[in-house]
Amino acid sequence: MNLIHIPHADEWDTFCSAQRHAQFTQSWAWGEFWKTLGRPVIRVALTDDQGAWLLAAQFSFFSRRWFWGYWYAPRGPVVRTDLQDASGELIEECLRQLRAQGLPAKALFWRIEPAVTSPVSSDGLMRAKSYMPSTTLLLDLNVSEDLLRKGMHEKTRYNIRVAERKGVTVRVAQTQDDLQRFLALSEETATRDRFLSQPSSYMRATYEHLHASGVAQIRLAEREGVLLAASMEMRYGDTTTYLYGASSSTHRNLMAPYALHWDAIREAKQEGFRTYDFHGINPESPEDLDYKDSWKGITRFKLGWGGERITYAGTAEYPLIPWVYHLLRRFRG
Repeated sequence: MNLIHIPHADEWDTFCSAQRHAQFTQSWAWGEFWKTLGRPVIRVALTDDQGAWLLAAQFSFFSRRWFWGYWYAPRGPVVRTDLQDASGELIEECLRQLRAQGLPAKALFWRIEPAVTSPVSSDGLMRAKSYMPSTTLLLDLNVSEDLLRKGMHEKTRYNIRVAERKGVTVRVAQTQDDLQRFLALSEETATRDRFLSQPSSYMRATYEHLHASGVAQIRLAEREGVLLAASMEMRYGDTTTYLYGASSSTHRNLMAPYALHWDAIREAKQEGFRTYDFHGINPESPEDLDYKDSWKGITRFKLGWGGERITYAGTAEYPLIPWVYHLLRRFRG
């Protein structure tokens, strides 16, 4: 097996977008967005002796204090769909060859979060708390709308009907004013619910760069011109991912978030996407490293749509300077 660096977007996206449950954070456009934030990006593919790709991994360098940093692949490496059972071995070989090649940045470790469900184990790999959610909810769109409705909790179906009866309408954002309204509602939601969210400047940059690449779009739920709920979605390969959401403190009885998601799900299905990814819910066990009490409400809301709860192998870190890494890990708690 050989590890090669990939310089061209076409061959990169041809592979990554073709895998089942494609990951937008491993798209070429996402890497280019990270470059605009000043983060170096590398893209590598592990190939067999005939040159066929076995996996691909897009890493970005995150610099930290005291002149150290790490290389991070969110939802990567991407293992070829028909090779999922061998994902552990392939990822291990990828990391081994990366270490042998060396890189110019001063990195203490590689961080990976592959979208595989089988455990990834290797000498030296350390389990770490996840950055991307380790558990998500996937809705299969390869069924009829009637079956999608039947798979929902009764209360979810009822709330969709309430929103329809109350005149909530949903549309895709088209203007800078639409973007600004989404950002303002996101700030309102974060303040009201007391959770940390990405700064408006980051969310604006995310949308503007990924929208230009055909990946991101914003969806608005309104009644009589009043914005009630909004979301930012990422559309890549066979998957539409719900990334950010916001809702108004007023008119909550109109159930606008239900209209918003149902519109997104129906549109994704109509446009040929195979999966709607709710992007993060709690693991089943409260004892899990990635379980968050603050996610109980949003987890309950998302589970009401049906679908399948998927728990990935989780985040792992591969130390490059083990003694410094373990010292730092003690500092980080």
